[in-house]
Amino acid sequence: MRLILAATLLATVSLAGCNSLQSLYPSALKTEKNVEQKTPPKLVQPIVQTPLQQLHRLQPDLATELNQVSIQQVFNRVESPTAAQVTVIQSGLMDDSIDAIRTVYQFKREDTGHWALKQTETSYKCQRGNNKKLFETKPCA
Repeated sequence: MRLILAATLLATVSLAGCNSLQSLYPSALKTEKNVEQKTPPKLVQPIVQTPLQQLHRLQPDLATELNQVSIQQVFNRVESPTAAQVTVIQSGLMDDSIDAIRTVYQFKREDTGHWALKQTETSYKCQRGNNKKLFETKPCA
């Protein structure tokens, strides 16, 4: 134990007397001129936007300008889905006639692997009128 401690102390004192490691091992350290830097080739991968990523591109105000937002994404199957439905419900709006707006986006996965938007349907839940609990496709009065 004393031998290891003495060797460590000796090495510490020896290094403290040197100005740099290069003075100890001048051939071990190479300058940038002598070292050829190789950069790995960049792999170009296609950008595959998921249905949720496309939704945020279509409606960028979802994250900033609304009081309450509910987003639900459902696929037709767990493994290798080919269809997706994204439902967005916006509530807490600054409109006294509309309680909430529901937008349903239908996506289909193409043969290329990209998700394509196939259909969009918007419906409204009104604060006034006969039907205050269900969403309707006609705008509120």
